[in-house]
Amino acid sequence: MSVQPAREAPQSDSAATGARRQVLFRDLNEEMRRIADSFDPDEALELCCECEIGDCFVRFSIPHPQYEAVRRFPTRFLVLADHVSPEERIVEVLSGSGAVVVEKVGDGARTAILGDSRRHDRGGRAS
Repeated sequence: MSVQPAREAPQSDSAATGARRQVLFRDLNEEMRRIADSFDPDEALELCCECEIGDCFVRFSIPHPQYEAVRRFPTRFLVLADHVSPEERIVEVLSGSGAVVVEKVGDGARTAILGDSRRHDRGGRAS
């Protein structure tokens, strides 16, 4: 795991723009989960930070069950602890990974819900 210095999301980005970036990285992590499932669904997942910071590509590992628990909520994302934006609140700290689970609020939450591929993909694991 690599740790980057704390940075803030660009001030010019709106909450919806930041949330769209997060939705893209959530989709990337969903693809990585699908690929990992085809090899060993019990192995920890190697994921990308789903923060709003435009040049962040930090990776971390979390257990599969923790990942699935986060994905039950379309407004929640996995980010490094020092990458939380002002439009998010921390709902869980994931020990050992340096990551936290954040929940979008306001306009960002709406964007996150509308962009949730599990809600639109009948082949996904979402109920």
